[in-house]
Amino acid sequence: MNSTPQSGLNVQDRILKGQVRRALDEIGDRWTCLILLGLFRGINSFDAWLNNYGISPGILSSRLKHLAQIEVLSRSTCKSDSRRVIYSLTPKGQDLYMWALAIWQWESKWVFRDSPHTVLLNHADHGTVSDLHFVCAECLAGVSFDNVAITTGPGYESLKLLPGSAERKTRTSQKVTVEAEHFGRSMDIIGDRWSFLIISAAYFGVARFDEFQAQLNISSNILSDRLANLSNHGMLARNRYSERPPRYEYILTQKSLDFYQIPLMLALWGDRWLTVPEGELFVRHHIPCGHRLKVVAICAECSEPVSAASMSFA
Repeated sequence: MNSTPQSGLNVQDRILKGQVRRALDEIGDRWTCLILLGLFRGINSFDAWLNNYGISPGILSSRLKHLAQIEVLSRSTCKSDSRRVIYSLTPKGQDLYMWALAIWQWESKWVFRDSPHTVLLNHADHGTVSDLHFVCAECLAGVSFDNVAITTGPGYESLKLLPGSAERKTRTSQKVTVEAEHFGRSMDIIGDRWSFLIISAAYFGVARFDEFQAQLNISSNILSDRLANLSNHGMLARNRYSERPPRYEYILTQKSLDFYQIPLMLALWGDRWLTVPEGELFVRHHIPCGHRLKVVAICAECSEPVSAASMSFA
């Protein structure tokens, strides 16, 4: 479905060797994503995560340890209570801000369709924001799944295709507390690596069961489970192309097309932080203007670019 020029990259390399896959191996676990979203909301202590998200202490401890090891967050002691540890985002973690904005914007449109998002986004200049637009920093035209070109960078050939943690089976039906639903509902729809990779493959034109299986090296039972989950949530539409035996194509919907900003922000984050000594792995260009892709978020109220310094979640 995507006619974007890709400089000879096959679908499997674009997905399994791509920066979305590498970023998912860093932060793609559902609980890890919810912990990070909590940090952007101001949740920064062990007890606060336990109380807000219903996460088990063991899982929380292991995820915080992992995020510290990959230098996404740091630990410090509270000045008023030396026994209390406070967690903060490092520059690498703060650079996920656009990813958090993309999640908020998509949830505002598709999860909280009949009422404002229960997590407010405030702009320092004028207060509550109702919508964001993600545009190219050079031409200010919108960025979408079919107008971004990907070519290889100098570090591409040095990167080996290694079996990663995306091959673990991840549950998608875990119970979410009421507070967790406020920011991160998308994690229950597509909150595991396989679902992300299936949607990524669909962006590149993969539509049939055997094609997904061949491109992703995914087992049939996991693929069936994820396709059913994505279809039930309106991320993919099933189209029967064979009566006997019954076979289906899985087609992108408007809901999944709008979702594109989230994996794109992860990929751009990976371009900046998951490099190799030989250089960058991929180069992305905005097709309408031809410039190197840099995405900015525009406030729908004032049409001005926003940043972590000017915006806050409340």
